[in-house]
Amino acid sequence: MIRNGIRTLMAYLHLPPIVNTARELDETRQEIEFHLSASAQDNLDSGMDSQKSEQAALQRFGDVNTVVEECCNVSFSKHIFWHRIHQTLTLILICVVGSLWFYTRNKPVEKTDLSAMAASGYSLAETSGDLRGTVVNSQGKPVNAAHVLAVVKTWPNQGFRQNSYTATTRADGTFLIEDVYPPEQDYEVQIATLADNHLLQSEYISMRKGILEPFHFQLSETSPFVIRFETSDGKPIAGVSAFPFERVEHDGHEHCVYFSSAQPVVRQSSATGKISMPHFLPGEQITVYVRFPESDWQTRRLTVPDRAQEFVLTPISNDYLDGG
Repeated sequence: MIRNGIRTLMAYLHLPPIVNTARELDETRQEIEFHLSASAQDNLDSGMDSQKSEQAALQRFGDVNTVVEECCNVSFSKHIFWHRIHQTLTLILICVVGSLWFYTRNKPVEKTDLSAMAASGYSLAETSGDLRGTVVNSQGKPVNAAHVLAVVKTWPNQGFRQNSYTATTRADGTFLIEDVYPPEQDYEVQIATLADNHLLQSEYISMRKGILEPFHFQLSETSPFVIRFETSDGKPIAGVSAFPFERVEHDGHEHCVYFSSAQPVVRQSSATGKISMPHFLPGEQITVYVRFPESDWQTRRLTVPDRAQEFVLTPISNDYLDGG
């Protein structure tokens, strides 16, 4: 079966078979007879008798058998010509398809370099903006090991990205978080700093483009402040997680820590149920995030007492406490 197929293909490539030669001769002869008849009728209409009109038509047209043979030869030559064109185009198509197949089979697989894309959603080359700055105390002296918590918002391809970054200050009070925002694109930054016995401070950079100037945080010292977690009957609760979320100054100015960046400052209560949070001033409105054992995170709003250094929180459904 395969041998017959190959033989048929080779015959086709060598010379196209003319399987309808007899029909083509017959059709050509019929067409010539039609023209002879029409020419004789024209002669008859012009006044010739019947015999002379047919003879004149034959003399004008020539030998019928010769004309038929010449017409068939022309037709056969055209058939061979288009056959060769078809062969050439088919060969070109086969070569193109074969080349494409070979190229796709042997083309090295291009692996996407995910490291070339920054968390901002832009390329690393575009995300070249750094967050840098200094944290000092009220006397202008550097604050060492202060937590710097940053959240950067970007809008790549009309989408939205929000990424968190953290750092701690060096001995000279400086910090650096490299390559976190695209200077040539829209971005926003929320940055907060927390240090033991110093006020929580934050700054929000609204939608902008360009390079940010270094941040400068000057933190005021605070008095000790402790939250004690206990049951409704006064027993201490160990293992409560909490962190300072927001403080509101007396003039209404707000400072906060975003939940997504807060992990480095989350603390747990000890066996005595206590967590130290020396980041507020007496009389300030504050909010803390709290998670009791086997519970979800919840916010608790309260007012820092003017004198007491401890504040008691119990696992109740209320999320607003004022002065205890």
